[in-house]
Amino acid sequence: MTLTLTSHRGRDYPVELFTPDTAFTDTGAVYLFLRMPEGRSLQAQVLYVGESDRMASQLGHDRRPGGPWDRALALGFDTVGGLPLARPEDRALIAREFIHSWNPPCNDGHGTLTGLVGLTAPSAFQLRRAMVGK
Repeated sequence: MTLTLTSHRGRDYPVELFTPDTAFTDTGAVYLFLRMPEGRSLQAQVLYVGESDRMASQLGHDRRPGGPWDRALALGFDTVGGLPLARPEDRALIAREFIHSWNPPCNDGHGTLTGLVGLTAPSAFQLRRAMVGK
């Protein structure tokens, strides 16, 4: 499934949504740990934003005890969002923009009641081969 997130700068980003048990590849991406809305709620929460040139390896590192994965799980993390980007400068710029837009509570220096994002209806379900393993 793809969800379009609009940053505080008014830029739209198509973020692909995956379950936490998805086997990712080592592709370059900005990724998010999200808590999706339940019932009739129209707000998701961005719990963590990261970027890496090797997403699968970085997610393994994020799962270390007390790391971002554990902190996000404690706050109800249920979805991984991914925006594949090959250029490191694009990943760094967009990751900073996401952090400034939603102040994710699991990124260092941010509060626990931040990160709320209003959602519109999601787009059709799509998986990019570059991000998903075999």
